[in-house]
Amino acid sequence: MKNSIDLNLYRFLDSLYEQKSLAKVCHTLDISRATFNRYLSECRELFGNELFIADKGLYAPTLFTTQLINIIKAPLEQLEQAQQTAKSFNNKDANIEYIFHLANPLSSMLTVPLLQGLTQDDWHPKISIVDWSLEGIEFPKSGAVSIGISGYPNQLNERIIERKLGELDLFVYVSKQHPLACSSQISLSDLAQFDTVRVSMGNLDDNTYYERLRKQTGINLAQKLTVSSVASAIECVEISQYAFVCFDILKNKLPINVCKLPLTLNNKAMTFSVGIQYHRAYYQHPIIKNIEKLLIQNLESHWI
Repeated sequence: MKNSIDLNLYRFLDSLYEQKSLAKVCHTLDISRATFNRYLSECRELFGNELFIADKGLYAPTLFTTQLINIIKAPLEQLEQAQQTAKSFNNKDANIEYIFHLANPLSSMLTVPLLQGLTQDDWHPKISIVDWSLEGIEFPKSGAVSIGISGYPNQLNERIIERKLGELDLFVYVSKQHPLACSSQISLSDLAQFDTVRVSMGNLDDNTYYERLRKQTGINLAQKLTVSSVASAIECVEISQYAFVCFDILKNKLPINVCKLPLTLNNKAMTFSVGIQYHRAYYQHPIIKNIEKLLIQNLESHWI
């Protein structure tokens, strides 16, 4: 007897054992009579046993076949359920930890939506939202799904998949006493004449985005103050002449003394591209698809 067997032959044996008819097996498995005879011949050769005795159009199993079916029945049913299980798989079915590596300015926007989207009344997974880290995404923690969310595109290695999620409009935040506060919009060239405050991007903080912007536009922003969070940046704007470039912040979350103005370049609204990064091991995993959908829906709610 050979050491290997086509798994389709196990299904054939089980079907013939249950239905005992050539016609029924051919219909169930959608195979021809020639294929039926070939499968039966291969099974007899593989197991060195007659397996079924044909009598008046019916196939009666031998004792060996009965014993064989008792062994393969349960594993075969599990295999046949695998496809349906994969189709119905969702976040709740996985006993895993979620680790999101977020660029800091995106954290205040996406933390609550991620929590709401992944948490249900009867299900509370472990969720960690930390600073963006290439190492954390490239070498994910065992038993956890590590996902990066930051600007797009990035210079990443072949282990990481990156996809664009969408774009966010950019705004300038200044105090009402700032010289630009009376404008209806602020161009990037006008902004270059003033000092700006920026938020540290943690492990992603290599100024790649700003350098790319400088090369594309020829405009260099004077970034003389760096803080750790969006909230800190807004507090600095409120009491000083610094300007702060960020995504849309709801007016009811802004201090009374701070105004929000659209940022433009050549009279067109400026945007910031957002991307998702994850290890290739997660490629096409249902969890990634669900999270990507959740993020896109949230980003769309901020589009103007």
